[in-house]
Amino acid sequence: MSGPAPRIEELPDRADALAAFLRAAGSAPLLVAPDDGPGCSLFMALAALHWTGETGLVRPDDRLHAVWFAAETSAAVIERASGNERAFRFLGPKLETPQKVPVDGVEVVDEPFVRGYEFRERWSALAHFLVVTQGRGAVLALFAPRAPEVGHIQRWLLELFHGPLPEGADALHAAWFTVTGAGFLFPPAAFASDVSRGWTYLELGERHEA
Repeated sequence: MSGPAPRIEELPDRADALAAFLRAAGSAPLLVAPDDGPGCSLFMALAALHWTGETGLVRPDDRLHAVWFAAETSAAVIERASGNERAFRFLGPKLETPQKVPVDGVEVVDEPFVRGYEFRERWSALAHFLVVTQGRGAVLALFAPRAPEVGHIQRWLLELFHGPLPEGADALHAAWFTVTGAGFLFPPAAFASDVSRGWTYLELGERHEA
């Protein structure tokens, strides 16, 4: 991994950890857990982004507004630009969750295991996402003017897995992503080999956006 050395900071509790994370993120696009749970599965995140990229369901220049993982299934809300138009697309499992048909969404994906609806408004797509997933184990694009691009997420997750991943880190509570850097907030590890690790913030690359 090239560039500046990773910055790692351990913090005593969630409130201090989130405050430090938001200060570091500044105006960068970010994702954060909507509750006090651990967040989303770190290892399933990269696998799901890789698979959806291969199938064309998600593109590198899409922006990720929400993502959720549970066992072997997942759901997401992406923002896709087409010319001057932008649409918000919910992608979710066809069988593993309660099937809710939104009144203000149009079905655009009907695959064997995936169903997708497109919305004109971001909050309509996020509302449907939360109804289907209940939000536990999810991260959402909150507290920032825009959501991170899928290509940047893929790149910095790969860097993270090749670098100093904190001990016992299997969930991601929050993360910010830009062209030049990324920051990750991990909840405490209950099963670290020596002693339990507290809240940990890890930063890669540079904070400013090129």
